[in-house]
Amino acid sequence: MSQVGKLGFVDSKLGAPTSGQQTTRILFNTIENPGTASTLTFFRNFQGLTNGQTNLTQNKLDSSESMVIKTIWLAYFQTSGLMERFGGANAQTVSIIVGNQTVVKNLPIHFNQGVNGQAFDRLHENAGYDVDRVAIATALNQTRQPIEIRLLTDIVIPPQVSFEVRVDSQNIAYGTGAVVCALSGYGKIFSAGNSF
Repeated sequence: MSQVGKLGFVDSKLGAPTSGQQTTRILFNTIENPGTASTLTFFRNFQGLTNGQTNLTQNKLDSSESMVIKTIWLAYFQTSGLMERFGGANAQTVSIIVGNQTVVKNLPIHFNQGVNGQAFDRLHENAGYDVDRVAIATALNQTRQPIEIRLLTDIVIPPQVSFEVRVDSQNIAYGTGAVVCALSGYGKIFSAGNSF
């Protein structure tokens, strides 16, 4: 079943509107000053975040919006804006919780980082490590790539259902910078009418 078909199927089963404007959808959330942490939970706290730090105000989509997640993107930035390795080379897992179900459970992401590592998505072979094509590391001239994982299955976030992304590890020192999680995929947004 295609992602468009799966989203329509889930929406119809839940009684959600099946009409609406189809769109490419990216949801992102930032945790400022994470310090040393064993668990990072994204899409839970939105208080005090600006439009550049998140594009949501709650961990639910509106009643007429839904989304299929195709990609998880994780990045860590120093206070200077320079991108660093997300969690270093430490063992980490990512989980996605939709409603009361864990739909992605403990997916290891540390294999996605490494000088000779192979990324899950086969795109960013050395995600998180230095990229040789850039000589000077500045916030505008990044030398590292974020972790980007393409999911093989279509994960649906239905309307009005809470969701979160959790990264688990062993006391990683993220410091005073910021960690960012973005979910990208296909979605439906509110459509005001047939003339939209």
